[in-house]
Amino acid sequence: AQHTLEPEPEAGPQLYQYILSQPSLIDAIATIISNEISTELMPATALRCLFLDMLREEDDYSIHFDVLAAVHRGNKHDKTKALSAVLFNQGLHAMVCYRVGHRLWQANRTGLAYYMQSTVSSKYSADIHPAAKLGAGIYLNCGCGVVIGETAVVGDNTSILQGVTLGGTGKEAGDRHPKVGKHVILYDSVSVLGNIQIGDGAIVNAKSIVTKPVPPMAIVSGIPAKIESERSFPEEEEGHSSDVLDDNDRNEDDTIITSGSVDGKKKTKEIEKVEQLIMRLSREQWKNSVAR
Repeated sequence: AQHTLEPEPEAGPQLYQYILSQPSLIDAIATIISNEISTELMPATALRCLFLDMLREEDDYSIHFDVLAAVHRGNKHDKTKALSAVLFNQGLHAMVCYRVGHRLWQANRTGLAYYMQSTVSSKYSADIHPAAKLGAGIYLNCGCGVVIGETAVVGDNTSILQGVTLGGTGKEAGDRHPKVGKHVILYDSVSVLGNIQIGDGAIVNAKSIVTKPVPPMAIVSGIPAKIESERSFPEEEEGHSSDVLDDNDRNEDDTIITSGSVDGKKKTKEIEKVEQLIMRLSREQWKNSVAR
């Protein structure tokens, strides 16, 4: 923490405003992002209220695991990566904005949902349609160039790197976008086109174009993508070795169990761990800043 603060000792007040003074991790993230994407039409205070009003217990749970995904699959050499992810990870911020837009879409507030999508697209270069369905523990490497279509579905613990497109072929109507399973890795500049299934645990290598279904645990690459090998299980690829959400954390209907709500319910050990880590790092940096 001291090493991180040394080049910027003035960061102490920022940590207090954005992290230490907030009652929960969700409040902290809402405050950070609302200040990032605020405009004259939607000031930061209005955006923060919108975030906290629209996000549900299920989203609270999902966002905690999105943070864990950024921590476990991000830069391993960053000693304060939990704090860095919350403050600066644009992929994580784009995911939180998507979750707000998705709730607006479900509430038939489509105009505001589209406004949120447009704002996020211009700020983070990630164009995620608010009607798309994304699971928990999603890792967006940086969000840059990511496009996810209206009827796309992405399962839990999926990693999406820069430049990935989950789009249509232009020949279909209605349900026309990919269905990506759980624990999938989509590497740089991958394009998955059409209403096709990407099986659980599959890996699509960089710059591949996928137009046909991919079996579970398959590793595909090329234009068009073809099966190269199969993925072993459990998986331990570099940078993607930690799944942050187990299938046991869902009920029989595949609905997220909201054990991590902000209303005083008992949080999971993983959620408690990341909150404690972020708060500890924040307090250390704040103390060092005051001491200077």
